Amino acid sequence: MDSAQSNGIATLLKAEKEAQKIVSEARKYRQEKLKEAKKDASNEIAQYKAQKDKELKTHSEQNEGGLDDLKAQAESSIQAQLEEIDQITENKKQQVVNLLINAVINPVGGMHVNAS
Repeated sequence: MDSAQSNGIATLLKAEKEAQKIVSEARKYRQEKLKEAKKDASNEIAQYKAQKDKELKTHSEQNEGGLDDLKAQAESSIQAQLEEIDQITENKKQQVVNLLINAVINPVGGMHVNAS
C-alpha cells in the first residue's frame, strides 16, 4: 500500500502541476486579450476623436463666414444710423439756435405749469 500511496501522491502532484500550468496559460491568455482590447479601444477612440475634430473644423469654417457677414451688416447699419443722426442734427441745428435765442431775448412771464 505504501507504493500505491506514493504512486497516488505522485499522480496528484503531477495533476496539480498540470493544473498550475493551465491556470498560468489562462492568465497569460487573459492578459494578452486585455492588452489587445485596450489597444483596439485606444485606436477606436483616436479615430472617433479625429472624426469629431474634423466635423468641428468643418462646422467652424462654415459658420465663420456667417459671423463676418453679420458683423459687416451690423457695422453698416450702425454707420447708416449715425449718418442719419448727423443729418438730422445738421438740419435742426439752426432751429435750436433760434429757439434758444428767442427764449433768452423774449422771456415769457408767468408761473410754470408744475409749480403749485
